[in-house]
Amino acid sequence: MALERQGIPTATFITDAFSAYARGLARMQNMVALPEVVIPHPIAGRSNDELRDKVRRVYDEVKAALTIT
Repeated sequence: MALERQGIPTATFITDAFSAYARGLARMQNMVALPEVVIPHPIAGRSNDELRDKVRRVYDEVKAALTIT
């Protein structure tokens, strides 16, 4: 959140199991527009190939979060 407050675009990766919690934290910090990229839970114990596949599916969301318009 510190980088966002400085105007540096960021993207927060979160699994769907923790999305509501992350939104709550962002609201508490007055950062409701903080970009959140949600990937399917779980990620623990997954192979590198499985993790890459999950991230590839949300590539456009990551790109949008990091692109200043």
